[in-house]
Amino acid sequence: MSQNLADDFYALASIIPPERVSRYLHAQGWDLVDRREGLLEEWAEPATPNAEYDSEIYLLPINKEYRDFWRRFVEFLKAVAEYYGIDAHELSHRLRLGNTDVLLFRISADRDPYDSVSLDEAGGILRVAHRMLKMSARYTASPGKEFTGRMRPEASEYLKKHVALGHTRRGSFVFPIFSGPRKGRGAEALFARRVVENLAIGLNRVQAIADDIHSAVLDEFAPLVVALADSVQQLSKVPGLQVVDISFRWAPERGAPLHVPDRPITLESDLIRQIGITGTRVREILRGNYDERFTAAVRRQLEDRPAASSAPPPTLPPAEFTEISGQVVALLIDDRRIQDWGTRYSVVIRSGSRDAVLDVQIPVTESDYERAAEARGRGITATAMGQLLRFDSGYLLEGEVIFHGEPSR
Repeated sequence: MSQNLADDFYALASIIPPERVSRYLHAQGWDLVDRREGLLEEWAEPATPNAEYDSEIYLLPINKEYRDFWRRFVEFLKAVAEYYGIDAHELSHRLRLGNTDVLLFRISADRDPYDSVSLDEAGGILRVAHRMLKMSARYTASPGKEFTGRMRPEASEYLKKHVALGHTRRGSFVFPIFSGPRKGRGAEALFARRVVENLAIGLNRVQAIADDIHSAVLDEFAPLVVALADSVQQLSKVPGLQVVDISFRWAPERGAPLHVPDRPITLESDLIRQIGITGTRVREILRGNYDERFTAAVRRQLEDRPAASSAPPPTLPPAEFTEISGQVVALLIDDRRIQDWGTRYSVVIRSGSRDAVLDVQIPVTESDYERAAEARGRGITATAMGQLLRFDSGYLLEGEVIFHGEPSR
């Protein structure tokens, strides 16, 4: 490595903490092999299907007190850059995408896994991915509307400005698609997160409809499920395709969302064809054009199911947001809330007006908890946006928290 290139990586190491690199690797699908809290982590390259070699193991130093910390940290950054075939400048750019969710399409086809991918194959996957995001954006902006006509402005802006294609990785051809503004944590970032959340929920429902068409008929996500089933069916036209794995890597700075299935969606060629057939039947039922006797039978089976199995899975509310602003008045840590919220951390914002004072509790990630502690100490105003719900004797808001740069007066 030339001295100039070495200087670039040392400069990167001086401004990027190891913890951010760790969060980035987790979001990109690397495997954490071992962790010694506060000292070091060992990471393996992302696994590829049918791989005939073992992944390399890399040591990420965490403790800057180590005598050789900087040399080892630079070696680690260089290894990550070499894996992606990029330089220090591009790696710096990627490590700063803390607010961006990533949608991964990993394809396996009837070919040598180290061979090239055809333009038809790549184009087919990208067309389906674009269609899926478009349907989810439409649904997020207008949950009760048809997927026709002009899109709502927020959906159109999202697709134009906040969806980008990442670099293809070596091996089994993974298409990373970035979703969300690369900077900022405002309404646009919240809308982008909801699009991907709804897509994750919808695809999990699509994967199941071949075995359980009944649930899809009356599900509030039914319009999105039908639209996504049509998109999945398009995968059958990709030549030689055997398996598609769709997974989600949630933005490390925002954490994983609440109440969203956290597992990859695996679609084999036979299942893809079956989903296409079942999706058509669901669409006809929703439009009232299918056999009424079948529709009535579906409804009776739903009504006769035991109470334990008839409860619908947790769903996200429509993208109708409440916005409150005020001071952070409490910082809470409660391990009992992890099962419900996916986090032990929450903050309370006091929003005052001439008519009333409202204390609202907001579940947050650990990084936002730390930001809230700083905001409280400095007297900085915070703004929260999301769905406002009744909770115990107070209010709960699930959404986004933004901390303003200047102390309130």
